Amino acid sequence: MTLLAELIGDQPLPVWIALGFVGFLLTWKGANVVESTTSKISDHFGVSQAIQGGLIVAAATSFPELAIIVISVLVLGDFGVGAGALIGTAVFNILVIPAAVAVTSGDTTTTQGIVYRDAIFYMVAVLALFGVIALGVLATDGRELARITPQMGVGLLVLYGVYVVLLVGGKSGASDMERTESTNVPKQAGLFAAGLVVVLVGVESMVGMTVQISDALNAPPFLVSVTVLSVLSSFPDLLVGVKMGESGDQRAAIANVFGTNTFNLVAALPVGVVLAGGVSIGFLTSVPLMLFLFYTTLVVVVLAATDFELTTEEGYVLLAMYLIFLAWMTTEALGVTTFLTESTLRTIVG
Repeated sequence: MTLLAELIGDQPLPVWIALGFVGFLLTWKGANVVESTTSKISDHFGVSQAIQGGLIVAAATSFPELAIIVISVLVLGDFGVGAGALIGTAVFNILVIPAAVAVTSGDTTTTQGIVYRDAIFYMVAVLALFGVIALGVLATDGRELARITPQMGVGLLVLYGVYVVLLVGGKSGASDMERTESTNVPKQAGLFAAGLVVVLVGVESMVGMTVQISDALNAPPFLVSVTVLSVLSSFPDLLVGVKMGESGDQRAAIANVFGTNTFNLVAALPVGVVLAGGVSIGFLTSVPLMLFLFYTTLVVVVLAATDFELTTEEGYVLLAMYLIFLAWMTTEALGVTTFLTESTLRTIVG
C-alpha cells in the first residue's frame, strides 16, 4: 500500500484517477524544474552539449523513473511496478521521442558519436540486463522467476560508470561551448531540490493510481505500469525532446533518449535491486519485453545510421510500432492474449 493510500483510505477508482492526474501534473512541473536548473547550472560551468544531452539532462529527466523504482521497492514492496514502468519507459523513449522530434522538427540529423557510442552502448545495456535476468533463473528452482541479487545490481551500476567514462572521455573532458551569462548557482540548486520533492509527491500519486487500476482490472500491476505509468512518467522526457528539436538541438534530443534509457536500465533499476536486497522478476514476462525492446532499438539504430538521419516518414513508422506495443500490452492486461503467461513459458521450454 502506498503512503497516499494509507493517508486517505479506500476511495473509488475515479478519485484515484483524478489523484493520478494531479500527480502527473506535479511530476511534469517538477521534472521541468529539475531539467531547467540542471541545464542552467551546466551552461554556467560550460559543460558541452553532448554531455548535457547524454548524461546530465538524461539523468535529471529520469528522476521520475528513479522515484518510481524507489517507491515501488521501499513503500509498495512490489518490484514489478517499478520494473514495468522502466521497461515501458524505455520502449516509449526509443520509439516515441525520436519520432516526435522527426515529425515536429523535420528530418533529424544524427552523428557517428550518437550512433556508434550512445546507441550501441545502450544496446549493450539492454543485453546486459537481459543477461542478468537470464542468470537470475539459475538462482531459482524453476524457470518462472529470475532472482536478481544485489551483486548483479552493482554490476549493472559499474556498467553505467563505464558509460559515463566513455561519454566524458570521448570529449577529453573538454567543453565545446563557452560559459554563458552568470547563473545564481545556489538559487538553482534550491530550485533543483524543490523540483525533486515535487516529483516524489507526484510519482507517489501515480503509483497509487496504477495499483488501483490494476486491482480494478484484476490485471498484473507490472502490465499496467508498462502502459499507464510509463507513459505518464515519460511525458516530461517527450516535451524536453520536442523542445530541443524545435530549438535546433535535434542531435542533443536524440542523444538524450539513449542517455535516459541507459540511465534507467543500468542505474535506476539496479538502485531498486540494491535497496530491496535482491528481487525476483517474472522470467516469461520480462523476456518477450526485453526482446521487443532490443529489436525496436535495433530498428532505431539502423534508421539513425542510414545517412545519419531520421526522416519524418521514419518517425511515423516508429509511432506505429509504439501503437502496436500499446495494443499488445492492453490485450495482455485484459487477458485477450496470453503471450506473457507461465503456461506459454512451459510450452516454450517444456
